[in-house]
Amino acid sequence: MTEHLELTVDELLLDQENPRLGATESQSETLERIVQWNPKYFRNLMASIRDDGLDPGDSLYVVQSDGNNDDFVVLEGNRRLSALKVLSNPDLLAGTDLPNSVTKSLIREATGFHLGDVEPIRCVRFDEREEANDWIRRRHTGVVDGEGRIGWKPLDIQRFTNDYSTIDVIEFVGRNAGYSEVEWEEAHTALGGRKSTNLTRMLESAAGRDHLGISFELVEDRKTPFLETDPTWALNVLRRMVDDIVSEKVDSRQLNRATDIEKYFAELPQELQLDSNVAVTKAKPFRSLNFPESQGIPPKPKPKRKAAPMKRRMLAPKKHLFDTTNSTKLGMLVSEAALLNIDRLPLSSAFVLRAIVELAVNDYMKKHNLPSQSPGGSEFSLAQKASSVADHLRSSSTVSSGDLQPFRKRLLSSTSACSIQSLNSFVHNRHALPTADDLRAGWESCIPLLIAIYGSA
Repeated sequence: MTEHLELTVDELLLDQENPRLGATESQSETLERIVQWNPKYFRNLMASIRDDGLDPGDSLYVVQSDGNNDDFVVLEGNRRLSALKVLSNPDLLAGTDLPNSVTKSLIREATGFHLGDVEPIRCVRFDEREEANDWIRRRHTGVVDGEGRIGWKPLDIQRFTNDYSTIDVIEFVGRNAGYSEVEWEEAHTALGGRKSTNLTRMLESAAGRDHLGISFELVEDRKTPFLETDPTWALNVLRRMVDDIVSEKVDSRQLNRATDIEKYFAELPQELQLDSNVAVTKAKPFRSLNFPESQGIPPKPKPKRKAAPMKRRMLAPKKHLFDTTNSTKLGMLVSEAALLNIDRLPLSSAFVLRAIVELAVNDYMKKHNLPSQSPGGSEFSLAQKASSVADHLRSSSTVSSGDLQPFRKRLLSSTSACSIQSLNSFVHNRHALPTADDLRAGWESCIPLLIAIYGSA
């Protein structure tokens, strides 16, 4: 069983059984070992949290401490917690045996940090350590047949950063170099993996740029490769390069130094050498170069699609499926929601959406006498209250679990970009901003809940 909590740094303890470190005797020793694991990485993590806060889509995994029911041991997220502890209280380093140079560098990184920018910290509480281990395994043991996290390949990273310096060249070769469909599938698969780094290294080297006549320009924030030599000649050189990489005639060991790449181009056959017979042309982007007479891989026809419907610009539509007449405050909030342009006023939209959820949840809990505090007397968070309301609605058969699934997925899941915790972080974290699509999805997922609580319109 899990529970979503919002905790402070002081309520969180480092895991003295952390598998990266082995068992430790104290919190200070655990902190020291985490820093020593890689001081440079730790310092960079501190700077990232200081400047950008915590990842809004991630949570710490915790279990209640055996020694103190008010404390929680962090099972997943010990590096982040260690960074937060040093940022908020650099004096903790005095209890370690870290080198003086490391300590001074970490103290410098703590300058300008404000704990209020990251607290409260989103956590998932597990009843037992073993219950959390299965999820921790998925996060840290690779792909796990698709259960774990699949890392991005080099070309994926390039697309994400809008760098098409290698991608455009690969697509140019595929369109025009005369590969059969089977041949290009093999080559494209190989270049889609780690072998693409060899091609990137060759294209961006001084020898590669000079030999092929390649340059790179930023066109509308897109790193774009241009060709300044005869495209037919350049295509033959590029096909040779691709074939050598795919067949592993050349690899990263053979292209380790700039002199290795220079040697590769110097030893290409005479017809692939740049000489006076190769025309120099006006620079053209690779993505615009096509040879009609080529036998390359023809592009697949794009299926005809109906025009997508216009997305709603306001947080809420003017008409609603739920009744707003029995709550004056709900009616006022919903009216405001219908006037908020989510593209121009995302923060205001997030505030109003959270206020509507909070109003509905509190109205339902008051009507049905649901507890709003723990047995110990501490007030439940809004996420806990909303989860309790959803459970009560389902158990009373007021609404089906299927109808509530979008609400649970988007508003109650801590990893959702429009969760209640995320809506809260938009208020408190100066770096967190909601997107229009997330806010639309959040609104739509609340409608079944609002119908169940206030009735149909």
